[in-house]
Amino acid sequence: MGDITISESQLRSQAKYYYAVLLLWPLYLFFLPVIFKQFGVLVIVYMIFPGIYLFTWAGFLMHESWHRYVPNINNNFFYNTFAYMILSDPQVYQLVHGYHHSQVHSYQDAEFHPLGELRNRPLRVINNLIEIVFGVAYLFAIASFVMLRDKRFFSKYRFWKLPISVFVWTVFLGTIGYLSHMVFGISPPQIALSFALSLWLNSFFLHQSQLIEHGNLIVEGNFEQRNLWTRNLTPSGIFEKAILLLTHNDSREHVLHHTKTKLYLRPFPGKEPFPPAAKNITLKDYAGVFVRMIIGAVDKY
Repeated sequence: MGDITISESQLRSQAKYYYAVLLLWPLYLFFLPVIFKQFGVLVIVYMIFPGIYLFTWAGFLMHESWHRYVPNINNNFFYNTFAYMILSDPQVYQLVHGYHHSQVHSYQDAEFHPLGELRNRPLRVINNLIEIVFGVAYLFAIASFVMLRDKRFFSKYRFWKLPISVFVWTVFLGTIGYLSHMVFGISPPQIALSFALSLWLNSFFLHQSQLIEHGNLIVEGNFEQRNLWTRNLTPSGIFEKAILLLTHNDSREHVLHHTKTKLYLRPFPGKEPFPPAAKNITLKDYAGVFVRMIIGAVDKY
């Protein structure tokens, strides 16, 4: 691990955050409709913080439950619970995330490229635009249906589980929405609109962090070389620092998550040295990636 190690007690201390987010994300949604009604467009401030902050946290804790990083929690429970809470079908991420690690920066990465290689440039542009606008929700929606014909997944994916997920999502949001209606007298359309806007913003923003790390990047090399191309957002400016704050430092040292996957490093920046060939970028660099996605140009190395 290098000169500095992460102790067992440090790992176990992360458990409190799982329970905190389990409480705070539903609480955020409960107050969202009344703030939307009272403040109108200014609700965007609340949607950014604590909204994005909590949503991305739930997503990362789901991810870390998949990896079983924290030894003193029920990882299966938190994985499934956080997946449902952020409106994800647990079985999809369960199946694709391993390919993200084993096939990163290739078209075989089923998490980032569920449609594989799109050779037709206009089609690639359309796909990229939809992906940018709708974020991670779009990728997982596509993955859910691609799995029905993908030989890697069709024997494991169960389409009948999707209606179960939809039912759980409906009960989760419906219960919180009903309680908000009863307590604050908010109309159902206002509740639905506030939820929809917040969830869209969360999906969009979370995927921007993911695109900073991996977006539009295809590396024709071996496993080690492909992992080393994982991008890391440097905390060099106020906007970079704001993104890292809202996304809990996920893209700050993301190359370490891919080169040293068994180590739980996201909450402990600076504990492990970067590989010499690590790719550090700023938001200005990411803007170039963003533009190339929009015009359908692929970054191939």
